[in-house]
Amino acid sequence: MGSVLGHQELVGRLRRQLAGGSVAHAYWMSGPPKVGKTTLALGLAAELLGSSSWPGGPLAHPDLWLEDEGGTLSIDRIRGGGEDRGEGPTLQHFLSLSAFAGRAKVAVIANAERMTLPASNSLLRMLEEPPPQSVICLTTSRPESERLPSTLRSRCQELHLGPVEAPAIREWLRSRTSCAQGAAEVAAALCQGRPGLALELVADPELEGRSAAAVRRLLDCRAGGPGAWLALSRDLAERGRDREQAVFAMRSWTAFLRDCCRRAVGAAELTTLPRWTRESAAWAKALGAAGCLRRYDLALDALSRLDESATARLVLDRFLLLAFGDRPAGPRAAGGRRGGPGASDLR
Repeated sequence: MGSVLGHQELVGRLRRQLAGGSVAHAYWMSGPPKVGKTTLALGLAAELLGSSSWPGGPLAHPDLWLEDEGGTLSIDRIRGGGEDRGEGPTLQHFLSLSAFAGRAKVAVIANAERMTLPASNSLLRMLEEPPPQSVICLTTSRPESERLPSTLRSRCQELHLGPVEAPAIREWLRSRTSCAQGAAEVAAALCQGRPGLALELVADPELEGRSAAAVRRLLDCRAGGPGAWLALSRDLAERGRDREQAVFAMRSWTAFLRDCCRRAVGAAELTTLPRWTRESAAWAKALGAAGCLRRYDLALDALSRLDESATARLVLDRFLLLAFGDRPAGPRAAGGRRGGPGASDLR
């Protein structure tokens, strides 16, 4: 499992199970998209199968069954019979065979929420009477999906993968790609602890410039009032192709606001966007910890809504107006005037 970035507690637990012969018959690996769930599942498979030196690598090992395609996963891919249509061995057929190398058989179903309900029920029957010397790993970023019955989850040992720290992702990107330090910093900051997403982001040669432009536009709207925020939302939503422009801007704003929160609570050493040191310090001072945190929460909510395919324009309108469309009152200043972290104070 040396290819797994972060998640050392889970890796250690699995290694102890491997050493003690107590590997579960099924695992339920949940966490955000691109955080490393399938990588962990395949790492466990490689250890179980001893496939690191197998010709063609672990993915070519005959005792590994991997379902990692896009689209809906039907019952014909799970129960016997589907192999007759030329789609390769079904899970049931694969598990019915003896292990080729004599050690174990491992099946990995990535993004298990793709299964139809009949497919999930068919898999549940397999887990109720698991074949000997077999391990099934399910990964999902939507554990509450109606396509994944709670009874299916209860038959598995649960492992939850949380975000990976930005410094670890930054160094991993530098070692794995030829990207510049600045690009690695921005990708690590924007990916929300998801190495797979960071790898996608850093492939963009214009990453640093695009992120800087997004944050600058947010800063430049600070004194324009609601009209300026709505104009920014309209421009991003109308110019964006396939929502990418709106999502990218939202990721950049979220990373900046996270830095503001960290500065506001005295944890400046944890900030991830050094380019905006002065600006994030000013926002932290003007808004205070509570104000920064409220806006950061709104940004996270907006990203979640975008991930769920909500209309980009409506999501951006809502975020910008709730976060910056008002001028929250602060403590009374000398002479009875209320001073506070209004939009014009964010310099």
